[in-house]
Amino acid sequence: MKKLYDELLDAYSDQNLNRITGKLIELYQNKNHSTIRNLANRISKYVVIDEENDAQCFSRLIMLYHPDRGAFFKNNIAALYFAKNLEGLEKYKHILLMDDIDAVKVVVIDDDIDYCPEYVWDDLPEEESEYFDSDENQYDDYFEPGEVEKSFYNAVKLREYGRLTIEFPTWYLEDFEEYEMTQQGLDSLDGIEYCKQLVTLDVSDNRISDISNLWNLQHLEELYLANNEIGLIDTLGNLLKLRVLDLSGNQINDISPLFELENLEYLNLVGNKIPKSQIETLRNKNVIVMI
Repeated sequence: MKKLYDELLDAYSDQNLNRITGKLIELYQNKNHSTIRNLANRISKYVVIDEENDAQCFSRLIMLYHPDRGAFFKNNIAALYFAKNLEGLEKYKHILLMDDIDAVKVVVIDDDIDYCPEYVWDDLPEEESEYFDSDENQYDDYFEPGEVEKSFYNAVKLREYGRLTIEFPTWYLEDFEEYEMTQQGLDSLDGIEYCKQLVTLDVSDNRISDISNLWNLQHLEELYLANNEIGLIDTLGNLLKLRVLDLSGNQINDISPLFELENLEYLNLVGNKIPKSQIETLRNKNVIVMI
């Protein structure tokens, strides 16, 4: 136990945590998502991470190894050691598997390469662009090419059924607890308000500017909005269960609506111009803030 205790205290030093976090950030910035997933898989014996979702995978790893939580981790390790709790100590051994992270190569990817094309909204075949009303036995709506509303609701229909003509009652959305809709060219979140049971939502890498439809999603704990066109985030102040929030790559300059979120643990603000005083306010609440 003494040997493991000493190893863990050394592993959770500020220097080592900065080393690990720095590499993770470098990998994420260069879109080396497969490498990050491999790192998550490496520690899967100790920590369960959904490595299929890039943003979630990255945020989980950062929360495990961010230097701002170093003191918290070391206090826990000391308490377990003095309580002679070997099983508890061993749960922290995952960090030892990151010892060689300096050797992990970062591959610079050309930003002009599109690895995940959007749904082909504007090229839907004509027969898929008509909505058939079975009650009236007539076509009562027609989507002209280029006029399809690129909303969350329509994107769900395309993903689940492959066409927009399907009759899809909004109450079907009430059962979703987790949904990912990244890089799909979304212009709006219309329809998301019906997903009342959502706990995790990822709509990163779209063209969303208005997030007001999120207002009543009271069960949301994890929200990924990276790389959109968001400026105002007042709506987020109503999501009191939020723990993880990714707002990187947007146009936000005021995060004061987040000050009342008592459960917030992690916030990614990279690429936004936020006053230092606001960032410090959240850090003083023990929120991990990335800038």
